[in-house]
Amino acid sequence: MDSLRRLTEDPVGLERAWDREPFVSSGLDDLGDVFSLAAAERMIHTGLPLTAVRLFRDGKLLPDEHYRRYRGTNPRSREQLADGGRIAELVGQGATLVLEELQTHAPEVAAFAAELARETDYEVDCAAFLTPPRGRGAAPHYDLVGVFLRQLHGSKRWRVGRPVRPLPSRVLTVDPKAVEPVLDAVLKEGQSLYIPRGFVHAGETGDEPSLHITIGFKGVSWESVLRTVVAGAAERIEKLREFLPPAFAALDREALLRERVTQLTAHLADLTWAALPPAALHPRQPSADPVAGSLTAALRRAGEQPRRSG
Repeated sequence: MDSLRRLTEDPVGLERAWDREPFVSSGLDDLGDVFSLAAAERMIHTGLPLTAVRLFRDGKLLPDEHYRRYRGTNPRSREQLADGGRIAELVGQGATLVLEELQTHAPEVAAFAAELARETDYEVDCAAFLTPPRGRGAAPHYDLVGVFLRQLHGSKRWRVGRPVRPLPSRVLTVDPKAVEPVLDAVLKEGQSLYIPRGFVHAGETGDEPSLHITIGFKGVSWESVLRTVVAGAAERIEKLREFLPPAFAALDREALLRERVTQLTAHLADLTWAALPPAALHPRQPSADPVAGSLTAALRRAGEQPRRSG
């Protein structure tokens, strides 16, 4: 669990807190080889797609027209890009910069995310948040996945409250006054904060700026697994594929329901963990070997192939 230990020094404590309560870790190593302030600076000036950037000010999302530019001259096919110079101006005016889909645009982040996915069996997604002094980003909200906030530069104060609904499956509007607080902490370099799914949180900076990377962990719910299991049962049990009887049929629907439930229950009783289909247990994962997925490696492999005539 080498990569996971870069997010927490106490895997046992994290296991106890997982999906139940926030968890702060300290004394972590420098993560500059994965992402940094300099990396964020480079990214915003490399022509990022407009969809890879968001900007917040005082809890409100800024319209992308404030930092949009176009590639090319054809008005029908011009690609919308993020304007790095304009982004820097807005950050200087107090806006928080969010770099979405970080692993898509930063190979080092992609490698780190892939390793975390391998170690946890969860789908991993990363974003970076850069907030100037005395600023705040998004309004109080919660995520539908568990997240780690790994502080890379400066510091940021986080207030965390109990879920509006435990283990939510959809996003609801949050009334901060109705949220019971559970944690108020200032995260500094070398620290991370794990926030379980559904826990309401909001961050703000003091007299120094902040850069942190948010790492989201999306697992597979038991509901999803059981949906797959029921679909598999229908492939094996003919009666589960029948339509409900028409309204004019003189049949006891209550009895039919009990019969189908009995058949499904008997099928479920014989299931074992090893018999579950792998696709039902594992989310989509990125490649754990970024070198294997590189163009250089692809060209090398192509050169090793036997020559073909024609």
